[in-house]
Amino acid sequence: MFLLTAPLLSALAAPLAAECVDYSKDPAGCQPSTFDTPIGQMPSVRVNAKGEIDPFSSEQDARAGVARLEKELHLFRNMEHIHWVLTVPSTKDPATGAWRGGDLDAAGDGRGLGIAGNCIFVGHQNGPGRKHAINIFKIQPDPEKQPPMQVGEIPAMFEGNQGFDDRELRGLVYKTSQGEDRYLLARNAGTNTIGRMETYWIDINTCLPMSKSEITDFGGQSHEFFLWHDPANTNRVLIYMTNWTSGLPDQEHPGLKTPDLFVLAATDENTGEMLPKAKLLATFTLQEVGGPPVNEKPDATGLFSDGRFLDFSDNKNLLGRGGNFQNNEQNRLHSLSVLDDGERAYIAGTTAGFYVLDTEAIAHHRDAELAAGAAGCNQRSTIVSVNGAIDSSRLPVVANDCLHMVINNDPGLKAYLASNASDQAKAQRYLVLLTRSRFDVYPPVNATPTGTHSAVFVPNRPAQVKGNTKGRPAYVWLTDENGGCPLNYARMVSVESEITPIMVGAFSIPDNQLDECLTQAITEPNGARRQIVAQQNHNPTVFKNLVFNTWYGHGLRVIDISIPQTPREVGYALTLPHGIARTYPVFRDGLIYWVDNKTGLHVAKYTGPRANELPGPGSGVYEGNATSPHR
Repeated sequence: MFLLTAPLLSALAAPLAAECVDYSKDPAGCQPSTFDTPIGQMPSVRVNAKGEIDPFSSEQDARAGVARLEKELHLFRNMEHIHWVLTVPSTKDPATGAWRGGDLDAAGDGRGLGIAGNCIFVGHQNGPGRKHAINIFKIQPDPEKQPPMQVGEIPAMFEGNQGFDDRELRGLVYKTSQGEDRYLLARNAGTNTIGRMETYWIDINTCLPMSKSEITDFGGQSHEFFLWHDPANTNRVLIYMTNWTSGLPDQEHPGLKTPDLFVLAATDENTGEMLPKAKLLATFTLQEVGGPPVNEKPDATGLFSDGRFLDFSDNKNLLGRGGNFQNNEQNRLHSLSVLDDGERAYIAGTTAGFYVLDTEAIAHHRDAELAAGAAGCNQRSTIVSVNGAIDSSRLPVVANDCLHMVINNDPGLKAYLASNASDQAKAQRYLVLLTRSRFDVYPPVNATPTGTHSAVFVPNRPAQVKGNTKGRPAYVWLTDENGGCPLNYARMVSVESEITPIMVGAFSIPDNQLDECLTQAITEPNGARRQIVAQQNHNPTVFKNLVFNTWYGHGLRVIDISIPQTPREVGYALTLPHGIARTYPVFRDGLIYWVDNKTGLHVAKYTGPRANELPGPGSGVYEGNATSPHR
């Protein structure tokens, strides 16, 4: 009989233990498959110290149980969970003694997140009878060891009994032309039909508001916004606000419709002081320049003007609900990012897809000129499309809109529109190029409720194409929000040709597959029916080689994009009770902050590959929806 000695056993076992050997010298090295969220094992309600569902457990025990499950279920990888800060306290049921209604129970309603200086502002979703104030937290001297401390509140916006959703908050610390520090907080709140914005002057030392502006009412649901700080004039802070309910009658301009995008000045460009009321500078509307109609319905057979949606409705999940199918293309503008120099905006246009706007007129004219219509450009988009018919005589004018799609700059298109070609030929050429200038996968890809959700350019990776003298980016990271089954994923799009963006890479999680999302668990670990947790892709903060992407019920995902064609996961953070990671992750002094819709404010530290490339202490604040870094 041949006996294996201990050294020989060790030698044979060694190759088996080495699951992967990386010879590429890539800092990310070998990586496992993308983490498959263990939904059936993740409690969606309060637990006790053993990690068992228990509505009677104390806060101390609930925290201990969550920490235990995070380790047992491997819910954090290359991420250190530093702090869990409650924003909605639980209340005790006097009849039963059970806790309910708070972050510890995954019953919170966290929403917008704004961070600048040492201050953190957390908004709440609110609704009928719910009027949670904005929490004001202060970052402590040792932010790794000391959790943020609540120092105040900003009262909820409301109308009657209806508390407004504080969906978007953004902060910025800057110096005025007089060398004085100022702290501006922008707030966008409302309902499904109301959108209102106001700004606050914040005390840098106390984090408390000292004054606020008048309200700007958008006549519909304003949605997300980008806070842009002019590098050529530090007094100048602009807000690029999207409108989810565009196409309604414009209350201030009879005969016109509300636009997709508003650009507003929040500060006085001469002094840097907060304006008493934001000043409208310009607007953009895709439909007016020939884009698809808002809320387009299909014909009797289900055919839209640009195709047919996939129909998964015969596939049932464990609750008996059918898979995705839709009969509406909303074609709205959801969110955007703006280059540091202000000359380009990258648009997440829901089911109209992704496209690029020329914003040079906004960047290089004074606010006073723009607001007065004296900047030499058209404040509103030129209306060339009426009921789907193109007025070819109006097409050359679009290039002179203050905000316009980059395709209108193309010298070949300009020459063709000025030629002797027929009006029909001009309209046809224009519409083909306009359509190709949008990266639009809808249909056939389903997109309920959104489609292309966020579009954030990849910094410090300029396109290497001829003529890119301004170092504009090569890539934009897109998130694709779809709440049904199958879920959608994230896409890497090349904008090396600004007028024809194309997808070059994508990243998905296992539940983006139809079979996976149909068979998701619908019960808690103890067999009880679990809470329904939304799971769509959402908001990214992007660095040269890493993306930090909130993915609702699939947590915060860290994605290596060093090779744009093959993004891969290098870390993740899934918090408990099972919640909804929603906001743009915000980076400050080496720590990552995000708000979970159900469980409150979380702080973590990324420790995985390329962690040394991330901004460290003293480098400022980085986020996906504001000029970064900022103070």
